[in-house]
Amino acid sequence: MSSWKKQNRSRKRRLDISDDEDEKPSKLQSGGLNTDIHPLLREVVQLPSAKNHNPLKQNTRSIFDATSLNPYLDQSSFAFSSSHKARPLNLNPKGKFIAQGEALRTKQEELRQLDAKRAETEAQGLLPDENTREVLYKPHFPPLIEWWDRPYLETRLYDEFFDKKKKYVLDSEDAPVSIYIQHPVPIKAPWEKHSSEDNTMYLTKKEMKRKRRNERQAKHKEKQDRIKLGLDPPPPPKVKLSNLMNVLTNEAIKDPTGVEMKVRKEVEDRIQKHLKANEARKLTQEEKQEKIKKQHEKDMDKGYFTTVYRVENLEDPQHFFKVDINAKQLDLLGIVLKNPRFNLIIVEGGAKGIKFYRKLMTQRIKWTESNAGADLSANKCTVIWEGQLKDLLFRKWSPMYTRDDEEAYKVLSKFGHENYWREACASDEQNQTGI
Repeated sequence: MSSWKKQNRSRKRRLDISDDEDEKPSKLQSGGLNTDIHPLLREVVQLPSAKNHNPLKQNTRSIFDATSLNPYLDQSSFAFSSSHKARPLNLNPKGKFIAQGEALRTKQEELRQLDAKRAETEAQGLLPDENTREVLYKPHFPPLIEWWDRPYLETRLYDEFFDKKKKYVLDSEDAPVSIYIQHPVPIKAPWEKHSSEDNTMYLTKKEMKRKRRNERQAKHKEKQDRIKLGLDPPPPPKVKLSNLMNVLTNEAIKDPTGVEMKVRKEVEDRIQKHLKANEARKLTQEEKQEKIKKQHEKDMDKGYFTTVYRVENLEDPQHFFKVDINAKQLDLLGIVLKNPRFNLIIVEGGAKGIKFYRKLMTQRIKWTESNAGADLSANKCTVIWEGQLKDLLFRKWSPMYTRDDEEAYKVLSKFGHENYWREACASDEQNQTGI
């Protein structure tokens, strides 16, 4: 132990501050002045900076590098430089983070207000529907002045009108509102147009007889009471040849021929009086037509009905006369379309008139009987369609003549009834095929 201390004292002491890895100190140079500085003292002593041994900066000539052999590559791009740069010490200014906090709180308040406004809009149902892509529509800004206010204002801006304190123009011809009041003409509702005016209860025949009998008895009793009171003179005796001897007993015995002539004259006078009363109550021809017309109008007020007939042959003048004159007398509207293929009859009118005309066409007219000597054994009348209409499409009753299907189709298309011709043609095909 003592020999080791003596040996170390005789050696020179120095600080080894070199970090060269190639020079490895021997065991003889590790003591004395060559002893390493304690790690805690390295911060006080300014040591030379150690060499930066970057393996990428080694001498690459001894190592195979494919890029050094490629003359088409830029060798400068493979040079590496240090990316670390010294940065100065920058202190944050006073109030920087306070301003950031205020900005954050302001943004959060704006978001909260937007959420509240959106919730209110959604509660009112004013949000655009995303399913219908309403969010893509461009919102329209309100006009400077609404169109309904333009006739009453002489300016083009609301602010200009109120600033100048102008008055409204109330007598403009273009204004939709004026001081005049228009009373529209009252019309019946659609459900009241075809409804019956009164729902009266009709008596049976037995009840009507009883009512007339009671009325006659009351009237006769009143007449007897007036005669008893002396208000009216008593009526003359109603003498007939059958009760002549019972009523005029003494006079008939004295002068039977004169009494008979007198009774016959009284009977003739009563008959003439009765006929004159009937003639006075009888309606004139104009009054009859007016009455029939009112009945037809009353029937039409209850609803519009139509029936379409197909007649194979209308060459017989008597058949055509019955079809034409009955439609005119019943005030029916429609058309008789005569065609070489078949004849189409369309009638429109009230329920009673249509019912009467249907019975005429299907029962009363004998279509197979001919008064002109033509063969009508295959002639018949077929009902194509019948039903109720909303409005009348014909304005009068008129017969028309066509030469082919195309011309008939054009005529019916004017009234919107071209489908009737198709139905009639279809019924012909069904009859031929036996459907």
